[in-house]
Amino acid sequence: MFMMYRLHCLWLGVLLSVGCGSVKDSHLADAPVTGADATTRGTVHVTVLDPGGTGAPAVGANVVFLDPDGTLVKRAATDTAGKASADLLPGASVTSIALVNTTTQLQTVLGVKPGDDIVLGSKSADSAASGTFTVTYPAFAGAVGYEIAHPCGPNFVTQPATGAPPPTTATLTFNNSCKLDSMEIVVTPTDANSVPLAVIGKQAVPFVSGGSTAITGTYQGLRSFTASYTNLNPIIASMFMSRAVPDGNGITTSLSVTTPTASQVVNVSGALGTSARIASRFTLATRSFQEIRQTLSGSAATYGLDCAANLLPWINQPSFDAAAGKLLVPLDMTGTSSAKPDVIRVAATYRRTDTVTGATTAFSWTLFAPEAGDIALPALPAEVGNVAPTSADTVTVTALMVEIDAIANYDALRNDINGLIAQFGGTRSPAGTIRLSSSPLGLR
Repeated sequence: MFMMYRLHCLWLGVLLSVGCGSVKDSHLADAPVTGADATTRGTVHVTVLDPGGTGAPAVGANVVFLDPDGTLVKRAATDTAGKASADLLPGASVTSIALVNTTTQLQTVLGVKPGDDIVLGSKSADSAASGTFTVTYPAFAGAVGYEIAHPCGPNFVTQPATGAPPPTTATLTFNNSCKLDSMEIVVTPTDANSVPLAVIGKQAVPFVSGGSTAITGTYQGLRSFTASYTNLNPIIASMFMSRAVPDGNGITTSLSVTTPTASQVVNVSGALGTSARIASRFTLATRSFQEIRQTLSGSAATYGLDCAANLLPWINQPSFDAAAGKLLVPLDMTGTSSAKPDVIRVAATYRRTDTVTGATTAFSWTLFAPEAGDIALPALPAEVGNVAPTSADTVTVTALMVEIDAIANYDALRNDINGLIAQFGGTRSPAGTIRLSSSPLGLR
């Protein structure tokens, strides 16, 4: 069954026909470290950022450095620049422990190597206002509204209550996190059901706070777009496709399919522009899901995806094994490729109530690893406090694996994992293709 609807807010947050662009297909694990490389100790630098997302250094945060066998090499407090360092063997781990409000936040990067300069934490997007910009556009007969896509959009202009034609001028608001110095603006007139009727746009518009531009010319017809999906396994309970122009903040048309067939065709009509972002989500009955996002030409009329050749392994519901001290991450290869992700992120959240005082402490432990599968929690020294989950805690575990065509492997991602995932997973990704596989609730 098909259900057509509009989507104006994409996920976090990218495949051509047969072959589906440039993806990494190797299913082999990283080669084991042997010989001199396995015994050569070298310095690993760590910078811990304020857990509140300000981007400022976290001063006095604990950093734990462990060799590959779990031996404690060093525990250090970060200095005034948020930095600490230690000499480690290849395959070691680093963990930071910091307090944000009432939550103890732990972050671990596994598989580090001498020479690494690891950043733990991230900076929130700069939401400070950049200013406003006014756009005028031609009237379209029969329109009851207009949708205007811009770098921080889209914006919607609606028909006045008097029934008069909707305005052909819109004032757009920009902030520092999304504005572009040179931008593309796309306008679609819409009917009473917010369905686009036509499209007009303008490229290379310079942004100046308080500035304006006029879009002139004749509206064009919409782009009819056909997406063809092959080799969908029957375990896929539903799928969803969206096409956004010119990027994830743009004008979006979408279609949801319940119980898709092995060869599923999806047809939509939408805006034209320099580029379009196609996002395809596949969901199991268990709520595990995957997304494949790709940037295409904004005039492309067709798109194809061989699902069995491109999907990553499914991630079933992870759990915490207190006896083994592990986060268990069950994988399912049904109907998927053997492609290897660049990184897997596993997060455990848990709360603990003091039996005497009744005070509740919250914990969040995020671990990044090069290989999909179970993760043994690093054994942290007693000096950092009782911060690891226990059998008495209620632990919720989620997992997400990511493969990015513009990233070679874990080595290219490891030094700033949070920052690069945010950059490449955002609405204006510099990557051509991104593949995500998530456990239930794992894409956060």
